[in-house]
Amino acid sequence: MKEIDFLPEWYKEGRRRQVHMRRQYAALALIFLGMMAYNVTVTHKTVQASAELARFEDERGRAENMLNEFNLTVKALSEVQTKADLIDRIDSRIDVAALLAEMSHVISETVVLSRVECISEPLAGRSEGEALDGSGVRTADRRPSAAEGVSLGDTRFKIILAGVAATPADVAALVCRLDDSVYFREVYPSYSRNTEVSMPARNAGTRTAAPRGNPVAQKAETIETSEFEITCYLANYEEVEG
Repeated sequence: MKEIDFLPEWYKEGRRRQVHMRRQYAALALIFLGMMAYNVTVTHKTVQASAELARFEDERGRAENMLNEFNLTVKALSEVQTKADLIDRIDSRIDVAALLAEMSHVISETVVLSRVECISEPLAGRSEGEALDGSGVRTADRRPSAAEGVSLGDTRFKIILAGVAATPADVAALVCRLDDSVYFREVYPSYSRNTEVSMPARNAGTRTAAPRGNPVAQKAETIETSEFEITCYLANYEEVEG
């Protein structure tokens, strides 16, 4: 038995178009939903990346500040180290109080000093005359001028003692005490000569009237003393050969 289809073709064509359009709408809806999901995901990733970038920017700013502070600290440390090196180079490393105490101990009452000099000399590389020109510390009857240089680095100190003693034996005894002291080395007398010193008479009753009614003049007496100069070095260094 043959089936007879009573549906017209236009109806069938319309049904096919409707199915095709529904499929297209479904595909477009899926594409739209996919694009929306992608857009949301990209927006979320962008926000996260922006936040991460802002955090990195803050960390970079803090790192730059720390780097600047570190550079300033290194610069200040370098300046302090330079000053410390300079101070270390010009430091005489002398205990002045101990030196004066030792000198007062070895110098007897029969010796009077008129001049004391403490001259810095480099340990090597200069002669004695050149070292005297570059004196660093002087304690004497004159002040060093600003033009005089200061010996830097490893130095030794030459001490010059000048004055008078009661007898030449007192000068020799002073040389021996200086040589025996652990504070001094290479002690030798530069010169020692007899000289006369005028001083008031010991007898207060020996006075003569001054002419023309002037006040009474005291008679002076002359005594013989020994004038000397002793040169030595402060024993604050050791000479090592090689």
